[in-house]
Amino acid sequence: MTHRQDEIEAIFRRIADLSEESLIQLSQFISFLKWQEEQWHSPSAWEPEGGLRPIWVYDLIEHFGEARQAATHDPAGMEIKVAPASCGGLVRQAIWQHPPAVGVSVLEYQFAVPHDVDVLKMRFAAGVRDGALLSSDNQVAFRVRVNGRILWSHLKGEVGWDSFILDLPSLAGQEAIVQLITDPLGNSRWNWAVWGEPQIIGLVYHQV
Repeated sequence: MTHRQDEIEAIFRRIADLSEESLIQLSQFISFLKWQEEQWHSPSAWEPEGGLRPIWVYDLIEHFGEARQAATHDPAGMEIKVAPASCGGLVRQAIWQHPPAVGVSVLEYQFAVPHDVDVLKMRFAAGVRDGALLSSDNQVAFRVRVNGRILWSHLKGEVGWDSFILDLPSLAGQEAIVQLITDPLGNSRWNWAVWGEPQIIGLVYHQV
């Protein structure tokens, strides 16, 4: 029996001991892993003219402890942490970023981009956690700012995940400052905002 077969059998033994609730969560997580693999290998995502291949990944959840947290006014009501989040019944590892009652929440990352990167992208999902009672007159705004410039903004007034792949300036060999921003737009009630599996991806062109 191969080592891989041993690992698979060990996993099945552990699954057999799970409760029904845990099995549902496991199924949701497997669905996410499948989605993540499809996104990673998607030609439309990584292979425009000439083709691209990823060579570097900066995982924002992995580097969460290095990020700076700030509120533009009073931080009362703000909550920023890393934890699994269920949005529309799909669980993903996420950054929770509930904005403050007044002003906006900012989570700032600073890192160096490798010299050999040709294209820089950001892959993530923006979500509102299950149980939030948002509506058309009570939405939360998600924004991404890179080196002082807002590159992306998105409004959500309902629970669920929305997935994105965002083009960033290449910034090869430079310092990058990436800010995740959530804005309550004057009403922070039920603003259960989360960023699902956010990553910065460095790619290079290659011949197809």
